[in-house]
Amino acid sequence: MSVYEHVSTKARDFILGYGRFISTFIIGGILLSACATSPTPQYPDRQYPVPGQRPATDRPDPQRPDIEEPVIDPKPDYEIIGLSPAFMAGKDIRRIAILLPFSAKSSTLRTEAASMLQAAEMSVFDKDGDNILLIALDSKGTASGAAQATQSAIAQGADVIIGPILASSVEAAGEVARNSGVPIIGFSTDTSVAGGGVYLLSFPPEAEVRRITKFAAEAGASKFAFLGPESTYGKRVLNAYTNEVRLLDGIIAGVETYAGKDITVMQEPAARLAGMFPSPEETAENPEYDDPYHVVLLPEGGTALRSLAPLLTFYNENTRHVQILGTGLWNRDEAAKEPALAGGIFAGPDLDGKIIFNANYDAIYGEEPSRLASLAYDGLSIAAFVADGVLDDENDERIERLTDPAGFFGVDGLVRFSPFGTPERGLAVYQIKGGRFVVIDPAPKSTDGAF
Repeated sequence: MSVYEHVSTKARDFILGYGRFISTFIIGGILLSACATSPTPQYPDRQYPVPGQRPATDRPDPQRPDIEEPVIDPKPDYEIIGLSPAFMAGKDIRRIAILLPFSAKSSTLRTEAASMLQAAEMSVFDKDGDNILLIALDSKGTASGAAQATQSAIAQGADVIIGPILASSVEAAGEVARNSGVPIIGFSTDTSVAGGGVYLLSFPPEAEVRRITKFAAEAGASKFAFLGPESTYGKRVLNAYTNEVRLLDGIIAGVETYAGKDITVMQEPAARLAGMFPSPEETAENPEYDDPYHVVLLPEGGTALRSLAPLLTFYNENTRHVQILGTGLWNRDEAAKEPALAGGIFAGPDLDGKIIFNANYDAIYGEEPSRLASLAYDGLSIAAFVADGVLDDENDERIERLTDPAGFFGVDGLVRFSPFGTPERGLAVYQIKGGRFVVIDPAPKSTDGAF
C-alpha cells in the first residue's frame, strides 16, 4: 500500500494505488513553460510499514532575513484561468501548486527545491493521480518571489498550494492567498506565520520538547534544568520547555545559556549548572542529599552537541546520573556515537516509513532525498486528498478536511493541523544505546490520546 495514509477510511480509499502518469508544469522561467509528462517509474517490490520517520538535522534557526516586504493587493487584478492541458480534457482536474525556491541565491535552497519537487512527483505516482496537475512555481527564496508565485498559482486555478519553505515566504504567500480561500500548506517551522489559511507541515521544536518533557515527568522527574544556546531556536525551546514543566507541576531548577557554538563559551555555564550538585568529596562525607535537578535538556546538534555533552560530568562527576534530554537535532549518527550521550533520550518520528521512502526515492532518482523531501511527499498527498471532489467554491470543505481531528499518517508519521494552522505531531521517544537509537516509547498511530 502507499506510504501515505489518512486515518479515515474515505481518505485511505482515495490515496491507495499507483499512479499511471503525472502532469507537471514548471512555470515562471525556471525550467520550461509547457506541459510535460513522464512515464510511470518502475518501483521495486515494497511493503510499507505503518509508521514513518524524518531524520532530524541541524535545523536552522527560523530567523527571517531583513528583506523588503512586497506590497500586496488584497484584490489582485488577474483572472483565474484554470490551467487545463488538452491531454487532460474531460477530467475533473485537481490543480496543486508547489512553491519552491528554484532560483534562490543559496545553492542549498536550490538543491532542496529540486529534491522536494521530485518527491512531490513521486507522491503523485504513488496514487491514482491521472487527474492531478502539479504546478511548480519559483518562490525565489524571497517574500516578493513567493507573493508573485502565489498570485500565479491562484490565477491558474490552484485548489491547494504547498510551500514555500522560508518563514518570510510563507507569510507573504499567505497574505496573497487569504482572500482567495485557497489554503496553503507551508514548510516553515516558524509557527508565528501559521493561521489565516496557512497550515504548517513541519517539525517545530515545541512539539519535540513537549513530548520528551512529558515522558521524563511520567518517568518520575520533577526538577528540570536547561543548558543551551541563546539563539532564536534555543529561546523557542526554552520557552516551550518552561511552559510544559509548569503544566506538569514540575520545577525549573536551573537555566544556563551561552552565545555561540564554540566549547569555550559553553564551559562557564556548564560549570555553574554542574556546581549545583555537591562535589564528590562532599558526598563522600555526606552521601545523603537531594538532587538539585533530575533531568537536563541540551538542545544542540552536530559538533556543538558533542562539545556540550561531556561538560557536566567533566565539572562534577555527581551529575553522571542526571537524565539528559534532547531535541530532534540529536537525530544524527554522530550523536548516537558520542559516549557522553549514552542513555540520553529525545523525541522524533518513527523510522520505518522514512527508510522505505528513502529507498524508493533512491531507486527512482538515483540519489538520496534531501532533508525536507518527505515533507513535500506528504504535503502533496494531503493536498490531493483535500482537493479531491471538492467544487471550486467549496473552501469551507477544504478547510474541514485539512483540520480533520483524525489527522493524517504519512512518511513522517502522524500529523494533524490545529485550527490555528500549527502542526501536531505523533512522536516516538528514542534512547541512545550501544551507538544506536532505540525506540523506548513508540509514536502513536492514531490521534486518540496522542495530543
